[in-house]
Amino acid sequence: MQVIENNKFKAAIDEHGAQLTHLYNKDDGNFDYIWNNISVWPKHAPILFPAIGRSEKDKYFYNGQEYEMPQHGFVADEDFQVEANDGNQLLLSLVDNETTR
Repeated sequence: MQVIENNKFKAAIDEHGAQLTHLYNKDDGNFDYIWNNISVWPKHAPILFPAIGRSEKDKYFYNGQEYEMPQHGFVADEDFQVEANDGNQLLLSLVDNETTR
């Protein structure tokens, strides 16, 4: 889990899916803007890439080749690498692998 903050907000980001898990407003009693009812739905604010929604039969075609792609893409299920975190800014990266190819 990575944390960044400034004088007004504090954010927590999970490297798994680069998902924002908390966004606290320091001026409002640390109110958290992000969904956190894990018992109902285990995600918070997933990155939906490269598609939002579901393609027909969870597949798509590119240059005549058929590929599988789950609903909302694949990024939310990948682990990102932390390139930099200075406490104020966070840089994450995702490198291609067998799943993403």
